[in-house]
Amino acid sequence: METKISENQILIKVCCVIASFVLWLYIFNVENPVRQRKIVVPVKIVNKDVLAQSNFVQIDDKNSSVALEIRGNASDVFSVKADDFKIECDLKSYVMKKGDNNIPAKVVKSPSDVSIANNQNLWISIKLDRLVKRMLPIKLLINGETKSGLFVSNPTVQIKQAQVSGASNYVYYADRITARYDIKNISKDTTVNVALQAEDSNGNVIKNVNITPKTVKVNIPVKNTKNVPVSIKTTGKPLGQTNIESILSSPDKVDISGDAGVISDIGSLDTEPIDLSNISSNTTVNAKLIIPDKVKLVNSNGYINVNININDSKNTSDDKTVNQQNSEKTFNSQIKANNLNGNYIADIENNNATIVVYGNSEIINNLTKDDINCFVNLKSAVEGQKDAELNVNLPKGVTLVSKTPQTVKVTVRKKVSGDENVNQNK
Repeated sequence: METKISENQILIKVCCVIASFVLWLYIFNVENPVRQRKIVVPVKIVNKDVLAQSNFVQIDDKNSSVALEIRGNASDVFSVKADDFKIECDLKSYVMKKGDNNIPAKVVKSPSDVSIANNQNLWISIKLDRLVKRMLPIKLLINGETKSGLFVSNPTVQIKQAQVSGASNYVYYADRITARYDIKNISKDTTVNVALQAEDSNGNVIKNVNITPKTVKVNIPVKNTKNVPVSIKTTGKPLGQTNIESILSSPDKVDISGDAGVISDIGSLDTEPIDLSNISSNTTVNAKLIIPDKVKLVNSNGYINVNININDSKNTSDDKTVNQQNSEKTFNSQIKANNLNGNYIADIENNNATIVVYGNSEIINNLTKDDINCFVNLKSAVEGQKDAELNVNLPKGVTLVSKTPQTVKVTVRKKVSGDENVNQNK
């Protein structure tokens, strides 16, 4: 019994819903009563160029819109869309001021079958600031690292300054204009266009400003690198019977960069001669490196520390005194050509060098010219004439005072069949 009553109640409810829907359809489609609703419509701002003419700029550059109260038959009111309306705000007709400006909006187009109740009370708010222009320096910021064995050498920008313009509230916070570029995929000399952006003193990007030009051309030279030892050069003699125990550089090697054909021939970097005549105790000298043409140092200021250690022990024995005395000796050594490709012959214009060395008398007296190795490094040398650096290798405990010449003229030519005119020593 109770089940049947429940089923009857459900049936009654369903019938009521159907009847209500039919009644609504009748009223909406037959009677079609007048209805009113709100619809949000975007506003198009025209003649914005008058702002720049008055040295103003909009700082809340957002899409403006108004709410229209439309009225009409229900079928019309609920079928219209925002795209059916066109509303404009003409800035040319009004005097602007810094700060908030309330500007009336005008309905230019609307559907004919609806009316707008608030047609005469449509306003939008525009916030303006003074338009400012500044010239700021361009700072090039290189990010990342190149592949091993390569080095980016002195990248440059085509122009030094750019203009930043916009609202004074933003422009006056700008400290610089930056061009950022990542060099991780660079393997050769490259020229790229890099986007510019304004930044404050903390490196934060400033938006809502215009940069002119928007990009800058950046030239990025890529050079080869090489790690070479430091060769310490000295002049003069220590005071009295002072005996130099060791002369060591820190660091003992440095990285250089340049074209592959240039740095391949460099076996070491010399220091400017250190005067030993004023040395009487352990000391550290800041020595300048001699950098060949077309070569640059990598991560170095061009100076190294040279630690000079003195053996200050004193002996009363005559034999020991003699052994601790220092002396200087001059040798006439033959210059060899090392690392030359087997397909070439090298002619050295003057293959004799004058080498002056310094050290403990016992070592110097037993030294022969065969103990001194004078050579030019001709690795990667190609056919033609070049000035090659003279390199000198000395035994332990012997210091180079001077070498003459510093460089020698070498002519490299290809071997021909039966050629026996080989003026070189390997």
